[in-house]
Amino acid sequence: MIKVYTAFTKEIDDVEAAVREILEQLNPSENALKNTVGIIHFYYEFIETGVCQAIIDALPFELAGCVSSYTATDKAYGDVSLSITMLTSDEIDFSIRVIEDVDTKTREQITEEVKKMCMELCGKEKPKMIMPYIPPLQQYGGDDLITTVNSLPEQVPLFGTISFNTENINKQNYVAGGGKISSAFAFVALYGNVEPHFNITTAFAFEESFGGSAKITDSEGLVLKKINDISALRYLKEQGMITVDNQVSGGAAAVWAVPAILTYPNGVKIVRAFLEIVEGTEYIVSTGPMENGTEIRFAFLDGDKTLASAEQLMNDLSKSKKNGIIAYSCAARAWSLGTKYFAEAQKIAECAKNYLSDHDNPLTYSVAYSGGEICPILDNDGKLVNALHNYTLATCSFD
Repeated sequence: MIKVYTAFTKEIDDVEAAVREILEQLNPSENALKNTVGIIHFYYEFIETGVCQAIIDALPFELAGCVSSYTATDKAYGDVSLSITMLTSDEIDFSIRVIEDVDTKTREQITEEVKKMCMELCGKEKPKMIMPYIPPLQQYGGDDLITTVNSLPEQVPLFGTISFNTENINKQNYVAGGGKISSAFAFVALYGNVEPHFNITTAFAFEESFGGSAKITDSEGLVLKKINDISALRYLKEQGMITVDNQVSGGAAAVWAVPAILTYPNGVKIVRAFLEIVEGTEYIVSTGPMENGTEIRFAFLDGDKTLASAEQLMNDLSKSKKNGIIAYSCAARAWSLGTKYFAEAQKIAECAKNYLSDHDNPLTYSVAYSGGEICPILDNDGKLVNALHNYTLATCSFD
């Protein structure tokens, strides 16, 4: 059994007040059991003021996590904020591993270090899950991590996030692990009698699309070149999704962003973001690599559907009495809400009030916003397959 506790602070300038607030809310001297680990998410300026490191140093257990532009817990929500989720148990073991200096390493080097790390974590016992926290890198992305782990003999579910700040400030997507904050990969492994439950929802239903189904006929890495044998940009213009001056129709998003649902031959459906046009071409750039022949269906960002999907997922979790929820929501979901970018956090808080009313028990949860949600999903055979998502709200709860 895992017990989950959360803490939240907006004290970005007062180190002592921030540490005191976190310690009082978690109360580890009373609440921490035999084995404990913490998940930390924070606005990047908490590093510059020293608050983040002070909290890491003050807590009597290891922490891992990363930057998030917005955070929410059952205590509060905000943008310039920091949260801790404390996982503690007498029966379940935790292990944190860190791969340092990933920004200076090649794709091949990182791949080998991830393989080695996973094999070490599986050495004596296979983990029930591994929680990865990684910064966005040009040479090694979330899909590379998924491909690396899925290629190993021991298949372990991954649930985590890619660090992201909405200001898009270079080198500010820090990761915490190993007692410090740096450019690193951090992994939290859970062992023992625990069964994680994974759920995802998206800002639009999988069966809905703007222009119907099409096929990817030419792609290279992150670049989508052709759909149905015509250029990607021309296809989107023909569907009315891109205007003649190359802007996203409707203007719902704060950035140039077009979501698409990809369906692979094994039935796995994932959502990808297309964030820009390759200069001088009619190609568009995705947040993850694609395969030729994959079915693709585009859609618009929609704030109302974002809120409806969050409400439906939280209601489903409530019906099954799930508690102690860790959630990652795509930053694009916040963008779809325009100036009301806290509306999803507010909706989840409303659902938490209903949970208390329905079950006479408070809902404990934490939410961080993500540059890519890492969560396993079911394939055609009912087997869990690790995948990287965009535009999703992904959750993990424990029995």
